[in-house]
Amino acid sequence: MSSILTSASSGDERRQVERKPLRVRVRVALAGKPEMEVRSVDVSTGGMSLVVDVNLAPATPCNLSFTLLLPDGSMHKVQVAATVAHCTYSGQRSGFVIGLQFKGASEELKALLQRYMKG
Repeated sequence: MSSILTSASSGDERRQVERKPLRVRVRVALAGKPEMEVRSVDVSTGGMSLVVDVNLAPATPCNLSFTLLLPDGSMHKVQVAATVAHCTYSGQRSGFVIGLQFKGASEELKALLQRYMKG
């Protein structure tokens, strides 16, 4: 099951992006803070959502590490820089849900994410 984020009529700059559920552990490195291990919610070719214990300000840069399991059974270790796009508290998820936008993703990573999205 996937969902579509669409542009709001208010001029919001969100692109239409297909997201697919992804439930993996993600290591998040923030400048000057200990690395934290969190859980993912979903992923797209341009970013991902995570549940974290702390409120992170938009535009906060970070580095992500996680393993992506493709439909063919192959596993790929992913390391990518990202920036916080938004952060909202979710009582249902018992934490802050952050939306991250990948920065400088390699062509190889983009291809892997496209394969994951199709599977």
